Amino acid sequence: MCTRRLGVLATVTAFCLLTFAACSPSRTGTNFCRVLQKEMPEIGMSIATQAEVSAMVTRYQKLLDAAPLAIESDFEVLTNLLKKSAQVDPSDPKSIQEVADLAYAANKSALAVSAWTKDTCAVDISLGVNIDPPRVAPPTTIAPSTTLLETTTTSAVQTTTVPTTVTTTVP
Repeated sequence: MCTRRLGVLATVTAFCLLTFAACSPSRTGTNFCRVLQKEMPEIGMSIATQAEVSAMVTRYQKLLDAAPLAIESDFEVLTNLLKKSAQVDPSDPKSIQEVADLAYAANKSALAVSAWTKDTCAVDISLGVNIDPPRVAPPTTIAPSTTLLETTTTSAVQTTTVPTTVTTTVP
């Protein structure tokens, strides 16, 4: 009876793990760069209207959902800043100051995300442009052989004798 329960429990656990793994997005640098590439044309656009702010929040949320752990917390700070910007009341100085304070506080996160995307995706996210050339892995170095080869060097010495003649003229 105990073996049967253990088998059922193992089956249910495996099913749950596979289900959650299949549903969650891949949080790798490669996948993040793919998502970023899809969002690139609009990432660098200036934001002027409420609709543009909402669209940018949606883009950043997609990127946050794909962000690897290395930048997830920093990207969450930026996404929250955009969400707060979407809710700002332009006629309320206190609301505007709140967003300005959040923007200053998000500076460190913005720099970290910018550096990471430049190094990993070859994209300057602050401008929304690709950087040329794309980053590639350096070539691998092959270790030198440990076998010593004995070499013999022979050098031929050639001697040339040049006859010397002295001529004197007497006046």
